[in-house]
Amino acid sequence: MAAVQTEVERAIVTIVTCFFEHAGEEGKKETLTQGEFNCLVAKELPHLMKDVSLEDKLKELDVNQDQELKFNEYWRLIGELAKGAKKEIKAKKK
Repeated sequence: MAAVQTEVERAIVTIVTCFFEHAGEEGKKETLTQGEFNCLVAKELPHLMKDVSLEDKLKELDVNQDQELKFNEYWRLIGELAKGAKKEIKAKKK
């Protein structure tokens, strides 16, 4: 019998799965093109990134400037979004 994952473990698996579900539809299978990134954001992050230029955000995250996001570059976005969520949570507790 497999152990039941915690909420945090499921969240991590979901974040990773989301990347790979969108990666490779257009370009390399382990990267997100601009189109794949746009689709991922529209489907999975519409509220957290509603006022963001997706073209500018991809350029900012694309450390090696190959016009695609590798997982580690995508992970930077997740970190930024987590920091924003942290600020909101702290503000609500005051």
